[in-house]
Amino acid sequence: MSKFYCKQLNNDEQSILLGFLSSECILQEALISLRYGANLCRYSFGKYNIIDYDPVLLRTSDFTGTPVLYPTPNRVENGVLNFQGKSYAQIKRGRYVFEHGLVYDEEWDLVEMHSTDNEAFLSVRISWTNESPLFEAFPFPHSLTLTFRLINGGISITYDILNFGTEVLPYGFGLHPYFQKLSGEANTLIAVPVKQVMEATEKLLPTGNVFPVSNTMFDLNKLTPIGKLDLDHVFLRESSEKSAIIHFADQGFKLQISATEDFSHFVVYSPAGKPYFCIESQTCSTNAHNLFHHGLREISGLKMVASDEHKIGTVKYAVSVEKLMKQ
Repeated sequence: MSKFYCKQLNNDEQSILLGFLSSECILQEALISLRYGANLCRYSFGKYNIIDYDPVLLRTSDFTGTPVLYPTPNRVENGVLNFQGKSYAQIKRGRYVFEHGLVYDEEWDLVEMHSTDNEAFLSVRISWTNESPLFEAFPFPHSLTLTFRLINGGISITYDILNFGTEVLPYGFGLHPYFQKLSGEANTLIAVPVKQVMEATEKLLPTGNVFPVSNTMFDLNKLTPIGKLDLDHVFLRESSEKSAIIHFADQGFKLQISATEDFSHFVVYSPAGKPYFCIESQTCSTNAHNLFHHGLREISGLKMVASDEHKIGTVKYAVSVEKLMKQ
């Protein structure tokens, strides 16, 4: 008999464990740290950790697991974002933040957790008020709620931004999962539905120029061994109807990465020689606020939330099995 469950773990990471044991005795689990950024530290299917983390890196505000990128996915030029004639230095607790936003290492509040016959559910929240240490860098009163839903064969992550301020709120949201090369360099393959790649400076900031990926090394639309790639680039997504695919050929399963239409960009990070790689679903480009400020509104992908309104979007990781998984 299959069973969903959720557990609050008594550890330094203030972790929540969502789990599902199928009738075929295949175990699926998601480990989320509330203390360190609402980070999906590990997502496992059977005996395989598809997403994994280093606890030391997590506790020292480094990047591991699945950092939540908000309100500025990836890099911000000079640590300052510009919007509607105002400049906002990305300073948090006296220190400049140059990449990956403000929330990836913050403690989040538990809103709700439960399990049913159909899912294991977790909702967490972080809020911006005058008293928040994040307010100086991004002075827009609002809340960001994340909902994790573990189902049979996958997990979804939904963000919900509520703007309870009086001004429009400009944001970018992204997820930075550290996928593991379970089948090695040759037999871990990826396909990402992209149509254009963004030119970048040596500091990996978009110049504003974009180029078609067809007939170039950046064409990721067909399955390609991860070992042939050495990327850290921003791409424009081709269509919300198409999903990215990771094929773990040796293990006999695939992971499908789908997202709602607001996720207009991907970042693909595949450092040579590392045991991990990242396919990052983002609602905007790197340095989006500043691109928008300079008139590059469409390719920036910067999203807005009007006063007293919500913006909601979802990323889903779904497993399809080609052969029976053994524990």
